Amino acid sequence: MHILCMLVLLATGIRAAAIGWPAQYEGVMLQGFYWDSYTDTKWTNIESQADELAQSFKLIWVPNSAYAGGSRNMGYMPIYWFTRHTSAFGNEQELRSMISTLKEKGVGVIADVVVNHRNGTSNWTNFPAEQWNGQTWQLGPEHICRNDEVASQPGQATPTGAYDTGENFAGARDLDHTSPVVQNNVKNYVKFLLTDLGYAGVRYDMVKGYAGQYTKIYNQYARPTYSVGEYFDASYDLVAAWIEATGRESAAFDFPGKYAINEAFHSNDLTKLVWKANGTTDQPAGLIHFGYPQLAVTFIDNHDTYRDGSKFNGNVPAANAFILCSPGTPCVFLPHWKAYKAQIKKMIAVRNAVGVTNTSAVTVLKSTRDCYMARVVGKRGELAVRIGSTSDVPAGYTAADVRASGNGYCIWSKTDVGGGGGGDDPVPTAKTIYFDNSVTSWSSVKIHYWGTEESTWPGVDMTLAEGQIWKYTVPAGTVGVLFNDGNGNQTADVLGLTDKHVYRPVSASGKPECEDTGEYGNHGGGGGSLTTPAALYVLGNIKGAQWVTSAGVEMTRNGDSYRVDNIVFEAAAGESLCYFNLTDALGADWNELNMTANRYGALTEGLTLTKDTPSPITLYANGIDASGCLSWTVAPGTYSIVADFNAGTITVSDGNSGVETIVTDDAAAAPVYYNLQGVRVDNPGTGLYIERRGSSARRVYLH
Repeated sequence: MHILCMLVLLATGIRAAAIGWPAQYEGVMLQGFYWDSYTDTKWTNIESQADELAQSFKLIWVPNSAYAGGSRNMGYMPIYWFTRHTSAFGNEQELRSMISTLKEKGVGVIADVVVNHRNGTSNWTNFPAEQWNGQTWQLGPEHICRNDEVASQPGQATPTGAYDTGENFAGARDLDHTSPVVQNNVKNYVKFLLTDLGYAGVRYDMVKGYAGQYTKIYNQYARPTYSVGEYFDASYDLVAAWIEATGRESAAFDFPGKYAINEAFHSNDLTKLVWKANGTTDQPAGLIHFGYPQLAVTFIDNHDTYRDGSKFNGNVPAANAFILCSPGTPCVFLPHWKAYKAQIKKMIAVRNAVGVTNTSAVTVLKSTRDCYMARVVGKRGELAVRIGSTSDVPAGYTAADVRASGNGYCIWSKTDVGGGGGGDDPVPTAKTIYFDNSVTSWSSVKIHYWGTEESTWPGVDMTLAEGQIWKYTVPAGTVGVLFNDGNGNQTADVLGLTDKHVYRPVSASGKPECEDTGEYGNHGGGGGSLTTPAALYVLGNIKGAQWVTSAGVEMTRNGDSYRVDNIVFEAAAGESLCYFNLTDALGADWNELNMTANRYGALTEGLTLTKDTPSPITLYANGIDASGCLSWTVAPGTYSIVADFNAGTITVSDGNSGVETIVTDDAAAAPVYYNLQGVRVDNPGTGLYIERRGSSARRVYLH
């Protein structure tokens, strides 16, 4: 069995130490993102959860942090390496703050390193020149593999590098890793991530794209404590051969184990969870069954495999129990953590209490179609785990030793777990879920839910709350929902539901992921407070500066309110209404503005504001959904605008301040004073004011 790998082992021998992952490592990793997780994975959002995450995880893997084009981008076709670390998840200051805060809590952050391929700044091959550590780092067409598809593209530079040493990637330019210049750039890029930004380790993307020997070169130079490669293949021999090609300088994600877990749960045959070590001894399936537990990062789903649908027959916790009660370094997927947090948290607490490591010994006690049972020895004790539908109890254990259990799994230990392992799970309650239909614009909305109860497909009708916001209260025990229109259009699954939160699709087509945009009422649709920005500008159909990102009209702040008077809106050609929204900073172009500034807009696109009637403000956060900011509309004309961030509202009225003409009647009436923004001032000090007497007003300077 595994002939290729055994030949490699015989040729090289098995080394006990590796730079790429520590031996006897006890930590559990969190994959802190999924596809289009722009809200959940925002650096400030992860940092805000540091205390809770540190209770369960020692490592968090995050997406590529450098700018890769656009404001909604997962970063897998990077442009920048050393500079401009502003991404869809936040800016560099927020990134550094998150890494620092997590480090203080004992949690290392794993960088997603994409060096197989790269994009140009404005065409296919013009890679940026970047300054770091006193040097300029740049690649050109001579560093692109000569068989890259750019070679056949008219109007593009001709690649002159060596032939590719791995699989081709058609989305960006495949780099020639045989080139000393490419090697030097990559080595120092990884070093920059570790020594400058403060990452604890690296995850190499698409390592099938270049020979494994180059990962060895990069790691021996930058010396990450943690290194893991994505060799996306179910073949044990191929993944093991890549680890050997790196000189065992890197771990690998256990794709062979992941696909064994898929098969076991999908076919209801738990014997697939067991492989024979040396052809004789039952061990957990995958890289951890023979020779590679120290260098195996186990997982049951990630951002790529999750999009293909769950293979676990709805029993995600039991699949997690398998990897959390096995050697290797388990990597928990963020949607699973959100949906089954209480159960996964308890499993990790048992693992930590027992001291299970990536090299812990496992004895398989039973392997049948309906039962996998094993004993695992840790540094501080041992645990026993059963996966399946049977009621088997391992010898020496009783009901009093159960530390965690759920549908299809049970974990026993004599070791005291303390507060993290025992106790009852929180009592499930019904949740009111809101759906923002402004992106999809369906004529009606249905919600399909599952968990303790499951709705009949395609689900039940949601109720229109207001505007484009729909709502429904799902029953207690619901673990996931998806939204659809009853006619074949639907979103992806939404897990980890939060009561009273609004979920909005990221696009109108396909099966888009939904973003959690916050609690209903705190981002529009009912008022509520918003954080007051330091500055605020109006963008839109402004006379003389229609939708110019660097020429918004500045509003004047007074406490939590902003005001601008006599702003002139002029409709675009062919339109009868004027559109506008607000931003807390101006930018050179739309991408720059949306990546660095929050924008504030309407709950639904084109919402017409009624004069003197407050309307809710919705926050569209920078780098996440600022580019999707929806606008209010008014008829062409001159207006005053007040944005009240305490009330969370915007109000327009006729433009009526900026008084220039002195009116002399009613001189005998008692004066009332206003500042130049039209706000009444009862005890004015020295300065310029608008003085009103009866029906007359004038500008005055008070001494």
